[in-house]
Amino acid sequence: MSDDAKPSYWKAFLWHKRNQALVLGVTAASVLASFPFGSDALVLGLLGLAALEMIGLAIVPGLPNFQLAVNERERREQREARRETLLREVHAHGGSNHLRSFEQMCQRVASLYRTASDSSTSLTAREVEQLDDLTLDYLRMCLSDAVLRNPQSHEFVSSVNRKLRAVDERLDSGRLDQEEQVQLRRAKAEYEEALARQARIASRRSALEATLVAMPVRLEEVYQMVMSAPRDGNISQLLEESVSKLKLAEQAALDIERPYELASVGVAAAEYEAAQAAASRRAVGQRH
Repeated sequence: MSDDAKPSYWKAFLWHKRNQALVLGVTAASVLASFPFGSDALVLGLLGLAALEMIGLAIVPGLPNFQLAVNERERREQREARRETLLREVHAHGGSNHLRSFEQMCQRVASLYRTASDSSTSLTAREVEQLDDLTLDYLRMCLSDAVLRNPQSHEFVSSVNRKLRAVDERLDSGRLDQEEQVQLRRAKAEYEEALARQARIASRRSALEATLVAMPVRLEEVYQMVMSAPRDGNISQLLEESVSKLKLAEQAALDIERPYELASVGVAAAEYEAAQAAASRRAVGQRH
């Protein structure tokens, strides 16, 4: 976590459940004490509470263990928020066949968190967090898989092919001036480039599919290694290898992007429509 992203430790102290319980308890005790002893007991109780809070604010937020706990909670909340967002996106795109594997990975990570809480094991919570981050990367790839499986991708190819045939027919007609020919040839080049990119995406999908199958198996290996020898288990090397391979696969998944292809088709469509408009204006001029 970078310095800019660090949470406010003093706010975390003030809103900590134990501190909230202390505030409520002292306040309630002061109110009750004010009945037999008068308002002085209430004032003294509140002054004592204020003094305790000031001392706590001066000491507790700077404690390393407190900061580690706050940072861990902040990372956990951020992961949960990203996980919910990604899951909504996956379902919005029709879902993925690999969501069951993702759920199993999450179950394994939850089990490893429970194991890490045992002081007799060499597994640390920070190591499990890295595996938890791995499940988020896996979910991102599930989103890429859902996007690629979306029927709109097939409609995209069919639409481009139809427009490309229309451009070819106009070019073969031979009744075009130089400006129209330039615009239509430019549109044809854009359509062909979009189709080529779509073909490359289809080939990358195979690599993505292989990674979606392999990553749960790799995490299962880590899980079985830790659970078979929780005291002697050292997952650092295997974890580093797993994360490294995931990053390579994630980079390949990031290459599977649609904006450029859609932008290219938009440019091509604009060129095609411009050529059609020019032909219509010329036809109207010839009639007049």
